[in-house]
Amino acid sequence: MHCGDIIFVEYGMSIPVDGICIFASQLNCDEAAMTGESDEVKKDTIKKCEAYQREKEIEKDKTGGFKISRAHDLPSPIIMSGTSVSQGEGKMISIVVGESSCLGEIMKKTKLRPEVTPL
Repeated sequence: MHCGDIIFVEYGMSIPVDGICIFASQLNCDEAAMTGESDEVKKDTIKKCEAYQREKEIEKDKTGGFKISRAHDLPSPIIMSGTSVSQGEGKMISIVVGESSCLGEIMKKTKLRPEVTPL
């Protein structure tokens, strides 16, 4: 895979590269392998994530605090390599591949090498 590739992601898939969500249909990812957090993380497009953030900021201004029960209730457009799709489907554009990806960096630090496809 290369930077700029569009990748379809669906339930059960392991994410091979780092990317940005460009389409989501009830997309959640299990990031426990990367972050240690057991909660699934909602994924959506940057535009929808920004709109959701603005809504929450307006709520905060009106009520004096965020009304989010869990930190992972806020969606994220970032999809990390080494994680897996736990619900839904979507499309992402790859932005970091190979040794520079999240998974690649961890593998370098633990002396493992990710599979790198020659160009």
